[in-house]
Amino acid sequence: MQGGLNVNNIGDPTGTAGPSDAGYSFPVVEPLVRIDKNNNIQPWLAEEIIPAADGSSLTLKLRKGISFTDGTPFNAEAAKYNIDNGINSKLWPNMRKVKECVIVDPYTIRLDFVNGKWDWTAVKSLAGFWSVMMFSPTFLKTQTAEYKMTHVVGTGPFILKQYARDQKLVYDRNDNYWRGKPYLNGIDWHIIPQTEVALLSYKAGELHTIGVQAKDAGGLLKGGFEITKTTDMVFNMCILPSSATPSSPLADIRVRRAVEYAIDKQELVDALTYGYGAATNQEFCVPPYMNTNTVGYPYNLAKAKQLLTEAGYPNGLKITAYQVDVMPDDLGLALQGQLKKAGIDFKIEKVGYIKFVMMIQGGEGWEGYVFSYGFPGTTVDPAATLGNGPLNAVRGPDGKWTRTTWLSCDQPTELSDLFEKSNSERDSAKRTAIIQEISKKMTDDYCMWTFMYYNPGLTSKSPKLKGDTIGQYKEFYAYAFAWLEK
Repeated sequence: MQGGLNVNNIGDPTGTAGPSDAGYSFPVVEPLVRIDKNNNIQPWLAEEIIPAADGSSLTLKLRKGISFTDGTPFNAEAAKYNIDNGINSKLWPNMRKVKECVIVDPYTIRLDFVNGKWDWTAVKSLAGFWSVMMFSPTFLKTQTAEYKMTHVVGTGPFILKQYARDQKLVYDRNDNYWRGKPYLNGIDWHIIPQTEVALLSYKAGELHTIGVQAKDAGGLLKGGFEITKTTDMVFNMCILPSSATPSSPLADIRVRRAVEYAIDKQELVDALTYGYGAATNQEFCVPPYMNTNTVGYPYNLAKAKQLLTEAGYPNGLKITAYQVDVMPDDLGLALQGQLKKAGIDFKIEKVGYIKFVMMIQGGEGWEGYVFSYGFPGTTVDPAATLGNGPLNAVRGPDGKWTRTTWLSCDQPTELSDLFEKSNSERDSAKRTAIIQEISKKMTDDYCMWTFMYYNPGLTSKSPKLKGDTIGQYKEFYAYAFAWLEK
């Protein structure tokens, strides 16, 4: 397999981590429940899921006879330890609406919600959000913070044996895996940030799966390789403003709207997505949560210049945009050219992955924009998309919301209130309507994040790889029972 980023933290759920860290942990750690293709929660390490009739709690009966790979028993005590880490986390707000995790018996736990109100963010987080996966309590209690950043111990089908920075992660098969011995002896996850190098390795048979950029899909198809396309989860490309930084020009909504009007999103789609992408103007760019009534900011250069003048920048202004150094240059360069026409000098500054994580989660913040992407999709619950993105905030005892990540971004109280309402709404149709309202308001009322276009998830795999469940939602880990044909 191929990954593009080095490890920041894969083993300490109480610490900062980036998107790729979870992927590196998932061969090893597992969730209590999983989400199926219909967005419903299903058993995993928990064998029975029992919501209280009034929505005040969730009871989970755990499977017996499972151990972490360091020999620690998986039981109610271990599950509670991990969930308590989530409840008490200063970085991850997902479990803050869980008042307490109660041990009912040695293999049963109950999550009591704050004020007796059901919370979808917490419930859906149990199905795979990294900070509440099941890590070995013994490992977490006895190892140093530095050691845990590059090591991980769980109940999963594989055991991490080696991490070589800038090279690869090596996993061996877990012969005692509770669902049966995996077929593969192990897996190697190669860290190859250069797309061209990764493609050459894949074509040479040195890699058996690879995430594909749209620009490379055509070449692989011509070469006889297959491409798997899915909108289960899509990459919604966006730039995030320092709108919560009072001294930033982007704190003025007129400047943010000027940037929106100056971007020709369809031109970006035509130039950069190679027939796979689609322009978008909101967080939820595919059904069922997309709001078709969102107006957005259709390309209008005159309107962009007018708003800049009204905001006090008749001669234009300079804006810095921070980009992770392994991200392709094509989008940034295209935006530079478009925004220049409106008088906006769009300077791109590249930063390392760890630096980027510290900017958004470590309190450093940023001035200008950062490049990022949302993770909506047909099977992605909005609790994950919003709660770990634009509305990642916690309500304090004083009733005020406090941002927990994306610290330089504004998170309007009205939207945080609506998100809180959606999390306690157990009627699916009513909840969907609330999420659609949020999606529209994010764009039309607040111009929070600038969404440009989305790409579907593209993956290519070797014909030799059999038995995987990529995109099928049958397994938590797609290669648990895969094999290679000779």
